[in-house]
Amino acid sequence: MGKQAPRFISCLVASALLVFMLAVPVQARSFFTSSRTFGILFLGGSAWMGKKAIDFRRDANVIFDAYKVARTAEEAERLYRRTSDRDTKSQISLGMSLLLLAGGLRLMLSSGVDDNIPKLDRRLHLDVQSDIRTQTFTVGLKGRF
Repeated sequence: MGKQAPRFISCLVASALLVFMLAVPVQARSFFTSSRTFGILFLGGSAWMGKKAIDFRRDANVIFDAYKVARTAEEAERLYRRTSDRDTKSQISLGMSLLLLAGGLRLMLSSGVDDNIPKLDRRLHLDVQSDIRTQTFTVGLKGRF
């Protein structure tokens, strides 16, 4: 990847978001619903985790090159552990990036679907009963889940 590639990708993402935001004012509703806001946050987190995955991979490659020319066994072992650690972090970061990307896209694409969800009665009702003949006392919670 060249030196200009991160700038190009950043400009491409910024212009795509700008075009997407300019297309929305045709509607009379606010652009920033909760699902769109979280979708944008997830997409930003995905981009950040993707950059971290690339950085960890680059560090692992640099450390592995140093491992190949190590002079002592202790130094080689230490460099190998660092390389393995960076590779693992790179893979985890890539996985998290993909998860955040999928979640963000799902939230962005389904953002208009859940705008009119009716409110449900989620209150809990306390049910207290006693019977003096059997000398019992019961307490219960009733609610819709």
